Amino acid sequence: MDHNIRLDDLRIAYHVAREGSLSRAGEALGINHSTALRAVNRLEDTLGLRLFIRHQRGYQLTDSGRIMVEKMRPITGDIQRLLNTLTTVEAAPSGTLRISTVTDFSPYFAPILHAFRQEYPQVRVQIMATDDVLSLADGDVHVAIRIGSEPQEPDLIARSLMNVSLNFYASDLYVKQYGLPQTLDEVNQHFWVLPSGDKTRIPIVRDMIERIKPEQLAFQSNSFSDIESAVRAGMGIGPLSLVNQRFGVESDLTQVDLAIDREPSKMWFVYHKDMRQSVRLKALLGFLQRNISSE
Repeated sequence: MDHNIRLDDLRIAYHVAREGSLSRAGEALGINHSTALRAVNRLEDTLGLRLFIRHQRGYQLTDSGRIMVEKMRPITGDIQRLLNTLTTVEAAPSGTLRISTVTDFSPYFAPILHAFRQEYPQVRVQIMATDDVLSLADGDVHVAIRIGSEPQEPDLIARSLMNVSLNFYASDLYVKQYGLPQTLDEVNQHFWVLPSGDKTRIPIVRDMIERIKPEQLAFQSNSFSDIESAVRAGMGIGPLSLVNQRFGVESDLTQVDLAIDREPSKMWFVYHKDMRQSVRLKALLGFLQRNISSE
């Protein structure tokens, strides 16, 4: 067996294993399908064993492939963190800043980042909008904007940006047709637009779902953007995005005050401790604290 293994072939094979296909791995790495294929074949030939079983549905791991992924995962994270650390040695903010943010905040984040780039034009921003909690230790993203309780993962630093709350609203169309509930005893005289999926665990949402009858539930979605659209269309009373109230409730919506106890939430700026010297990260944190922070 030839042990002259190319590290780049290992990196490409690892991404093929993660993505499950040559094309998706190529997109993630910025290479074409044939380059990824050659790297995988060359690595397997060098090792003298098969890492993947080829199927029409994609590349599935052999036992050897699973061992490769298990051993490569921490190594890949270490290398990416090293690269991130090296690129923080800058005289002025520049380069790419990869940011993950919750999907419901993403539409409001774009104009904020536009203003940030006007102040720091040498910084390029890449957004990954997802409700999943991405690993900052792997180095795939530099910063995560999270909403909820303070992150407790080891090696992470969290800075509070702003308080966020969840309130119910109704459109003018709905109010003209049905009026508004004045107390919690009247909630079953109205139609409701509520989140589904994991968002039903939000205390104020869970409380409302427990109070209303199923026939009064007009619409559900796991996206607060969908909820907002349904509320504006007059389908029922529902909550706006956790941050929508801060960034522009329009005059055609009326807040519904039902005196429900609310547990406070916060928006957090989260990063790995290895990134604390990054001037790009410091610039973004300072900009957000000046422009959206509630503290």
